[in-house]
Amino acid sequence: MIVRRVVAAAFALLALHPAAAADVQVRMPKPKRPPSGPSLLQGIAVATLAYAAGSLRREAAGASGASGMKPGDFVRTGDFVRTGAESVARFSFPWMSITASPHTTLHIPSEVILSVVLEEGRAEVAAAGGDILKVRTAEAEVRGAGRVVIRRDPKRQALVVTAREGTFRVEGQGKAVVLLAGEGTVVRKGAPPEPARRLPPAPTDLHPGQDPIYVVKGEPASLSWRQAGATHHLEVLPLESGDVLLERDVGVGPEQMTIPWLGTYRWRVAARDALGLESLPSAEGLICVVEK
Repeated sequence: MIVRRVVAAAFALLALHPAAAADVQVRMPKPKRPPSGPSLLQGIAVATLAYAAGSLRREAAGASGASGMKPGDFVRTGDFVRTGAESVARFSFPWMSITASPHTTLHIPSEVILSVVLEEGRAEVAAAGGDILKVRTAEAEVRGAGRVVIRRDPKRQALVVTAREGTFRVEGQGKAVVLLAGEGTVVRKGAPPEPARRLPPAPTDLHPGQDPIYVVKGEPASLSWRQAGATHHLEVLPLESGDVLLERDVGVGPEQMTIPWLGTYRWRVAARDALGLESLPSAEGLICVVEK
């Protein structure tokens, strides 16, 4: 309103005294600068730490140093979360979850459009809707519905995406590839996603299989399988759900795995090929952990 009055008065003066036009200057009010300091989008709770095994560190935006986390803690915009060498962490977002494997770093940018940035490591995303949240890396972005495994190696500057269930879209450098269950792609720095390809075959002949082995709490279980790749990914799950409790990248086996809780658990293994594509999980075996 003030600006309009200043401009109207100036034009009225010019109409009455045209010769004075060259000497008239309209002084506009100076715009106010936006307030400095942390972004208004920083520090907003967007997820909950639903499960954690091993060490987990969070660096909050604006904070000095890192702090630990426990189940039930919020993850906020601006946070960096890092898992340790033997750690697993599962974050619950609206209509989706992200499970971070050992040696994984996730970042939640303080942006209007919610996304998760995978800086390094391995993350498995279980999403109910295709447009809820996207996972980004320096090479591409991934969004869809179902289950997908996303790996990023910052040294190789390469992204590997493998779809376990559902359909996912991988987009980079202005091009996109759609992955169906059992397909994967590789995205290298500065290049678009490679065409979708079939995943390698899953390992077979697991021991123990459906006949469980019994191990004393605190003692390792010996797990073996017929190898299907040069490296593999091993997972331990509860009987009643598909949530991973323990996991690690391993070689060709056999592998020793210590489960720190009493009860009966499932285990499975996936193979990785030379490109890093991860197979679908194998059939499952059973492990019973008992008291001494």
